[in-house]
Amino acid sequence: MTINTTSTARRDHADGALDITTYPADRRFTGPRPAVLVFPGGGYRFHAEHEGEGYARWLSGIGLHAFVLRYPLMTDHRFPAPLEAGRAALDWIRAGEHGLDVGEHVGVIGSSAGGHIAGLLATGTVMSAERLDAAPPRPDFAILAYAVADLHLLPDAPVSFVLDGRMALRDELSPARNIDAATCPTFLWATAEDPPGFPNALAYASALFAADIPVELHIYPHGQHGLGLANGVAYGDHGEIHIPHTARWAENCAAWLSAEGFLAS
Repeated sequence: MTINTTSTARRDHADGALDITTYPADRRFTGPRPAVLVFPGGGYRFHAEHEGEGYARWLSGIGLHAFVLRYPLMTDHRFPAPLEAGRAALDWIRAGEHGLDVGEHVGVIGSSAGGHIAGLLATGTVMSAERLDAAPPRPDFAILAYAVADLHLLPDAPVSFVLDGRMALRDELSPARNIDAATCPTFLWATAEDPPGFPNALAYASALFAADIPVELHIYPHGQHGLGLANGVAYGDHGEIHIPHTARWAENCAAWLSAEGFLAS
């Protein structure tokens, strides 16, 4: 949904049209193609382009339609605004008004804060203050890069910022604490040098395992938080770091998508 970057007043709900950029699958791929809704990271303060456009160009190149959502930020909004935007974007992709031939599967990918929203969608989270007419839309698969999965694993200050001081929401807005049998198969990765990413990835993977949800987890030895593809391709101020071994996560993810039946040759 459109973000008002000039306002400093927080609003309970976002307004306006969805703010989405579309990246169709590379033209060498024909017929129906899976789609992925992309949530860039940025600590709910900005949208990191290397985790938005960078991911979208990679996904397009392996045969998926990618849709980058610039969701409402906590500088101007508060929950459930980002969650509402994610649900609306999923519905919009499946409705087909974009004109692309989307196949059976629509997934999500998110890094850090963007991974938090992706996890909330995957677990079908509905806040206690919300009143929905139907069950919320869920993705068919999720790709989470050093994503926030349990708000209890983060310091109080950033959590208070995200929750607008409503610390009682910590449990209900922690994806790892709300996994159920309908949660989708998930690919997770983080690095051992990333204090928030590592424990959150372990927590989410453990919760998926306990619920018998298919999961693939990769922990790479090197790399800081916010690496994106780790391929050294910069978008704006981010993405310039290249760690070849860690960058293999994208190759491993593509193999997982194929093995799970989400990405045809």
